[in-house]
Amino acid sequence: MKFHRFLLASCTALFLFTGTPVPSVSTATAAETEDAAAKEAVGLVEKMGKEAVALLSRQDLDDQAKRVGFKSLIDRDFDMKLIGRFVLGKYWRKATKEQQTEYLVLFNDYIVTTYQKRIGEYSGENLKIAKATRLNKKETLVKSEIIRPKGPAINLDWRVRISKSGEYRIIDIIVENVSMLLTHREEFSAVVSKNNGDVEGLLVKLRDHLAKINAN
Repeated sequence: MKFHRFLLASCTALFLFTGTPVPSVSTATAAETEDAAAKEAVGLVEKMGKEAVALLSRQDLDDQAKRVGFKSLIDRDFDMKLIGRFVLGKYWRKATKEQQTEYLVLFNDYIVTTYQKRIGEYSGENLKIAKATRLNKKETLVKSEIIRPKGPAINLDWRVRISKSGEYRIIDIIVENVSMLLTHREEFSAVVSKNNGDVEGLLVKLRDHLAKINAN
């Protein structure tokens, strides 16, 4: 399996509800709530994006230092447990508790190394926030672009979810209409399927992949 290969994936799971609401006293409150959620989501993405690009474009840091710094950003702003469980899909329940625990650790490291490399490719460019749209009561889609001096802009969208405790966390990155969640879910599902539904086969792949990265 080529872990850095991005597959074309549908983003139709992002439903946008439109329509004109019937005027009422609660309409203004709903609008204010939506504006507040959009503002929080945009703030989170803007901070994360700028810090990530700034960190990975630093010439005075080696790859290991960048990886450590990038991991701290991921742990702070992404809901990695939710992402990891979604990506493993139906196989999450089939895994033992020990396998679940190891998988989440390996998955976190895999995401850090993969997206450190991808975002690092855009060093020196600017992140421009376009707009934020509420997808539902819990999620907001923040649309942005990476503006490059040479070449066309890169569309980069972020799905942000608010937790029960009121924290905003990123749960998906969509690069040029390719979803991180759906891409990795398809990749991982294929690996587990080839191993007769045994999650251990995926863990072996992740261990080997990370060992090669750390050896370089």
